[in-house]
Amino acid sequence: MKQKILQTVFAVLLCAGANAQVNSGSNGSDGAFNPATSTVINMADHPNGIYQYTSVNIPGGVSVTFIPNANNTPVVWLVQSNVTINGTVDVSAPFVNSNTQGGLGGPGGWAGGNSLIGSGSSATSAGQGPGGGAVGSGGGTYLYGNPFLIPLLGGSGGGGATNSNNGIAAAGGGGGGAILIAASGLIGVNGSLNANGASGNHEWNGDGGGGSGGAIRLVATQIIGAGQINVYAGNNGGAGRIRFDAYQYNYSGGINGTLSQGSQFVIIPTAGQLPQLTVTSVGGVPVSASPTGVLSTPDAVLSAQQNNPIPIVVSCANLPLNTQITVSVKPANGATVSATGLNSTGTLSSSTATISIVIPRGGGLIYAAAATSN
Repeated sequence: MKQKILQTVFAVLLCAGANAQVNSGSNGSDGAFNPATSTVINMADHPNGIYQYTSVNIPGGVSVTFIPNANNTPVVWLVQSNVTINGTVDVSAPFVNSNTQGGLGGPGGWAGGNSLIGSGSSATSAGQGPGGGAVGSGGGTYLYGNPFLIPLLGGSGGGGATNSNNGIAAAGGGGGGAILIAASGLIGVNGSLNANGASGNHEWNGDGGGGSGGAIRLVATQIIGAGQINVYAGNNGGAGRIRFDAYQYNYSGGINGTLSQGSQFVIIPTAGQLPQLTVTSVGGVPVSASPTGVLSTPDAVLSAQQNNPIPIVVSCANLPLNTQITVSVKPANGATVSATGLNSTGTLSSSTATISIVIPRGGGLIYAAAATSN
């Protein structure tokens, strides 16, 4: 019933010399990545999604795609020297090949909604993720997170659709995945780098909602090239985010998505140092310690006699006291509702906020967000 999403805004002032260089933090343990033919990377052997390369070179005509790991993490490439992409690197959501089962997201992205057809199949559902599309062809959006892409989040799925008159179904498309490439040298993109959302299943009477575009973040001493960087959405979804962090920019290629750029060189935040939010109880009912964020297997179940408004307790770490916390509930049907409050109890390292909110009938996905300036 809940999925943790934290919006953190960083304000960074850098005075860099002409010879300043990024340190990607790569230990080089995965060696050089230089595929001669198109390659599918199964991320199962990298459960955290982090690859430690010495260098990366994707030749023209070569594509690199991914099978997500069990944790569905984004892809993270840490590279000791240069990254050259003359071919294609793609973390996009796969094509929807079922009219009832929502499409999968790319690595780090969320799945599309299912679609009801007949009496024995799964119910029509909204797209998964914080910007999941509503039932009835709603497109996924990418309005969450922040321009720095810290944390790195993929795209949300589109909603499933059903024509009740003839039982024809159309499942939603998955959200685009997320990838971070950090290089101590330069990143050159003369090919394509994609994190696109998938369109929903198409039927003659209508389409399932499209997944939103995902996220691409490039961190390097220099970013160059004249290729294409794309975070397109599927049909009626919202585009994703692109972030460049570098000392020198000489990229002249195409950008399809919402771009921001600067010099924020935090690559992977140190564990326990960044602000964290966790929804710990809803209406007095403890939330699962490992939430799935899936409505069919809720992480907290309330009594039917529970009256609105319902108190939601949010536990905070490394967040200044009296920061405004926003709790949002996205129901399976209807508009998202939100309420705000302050983490007024506790200390900087550990505090809580209790926020009362009117939860729509049937519940929904619950998110907590805070914006801070560090």
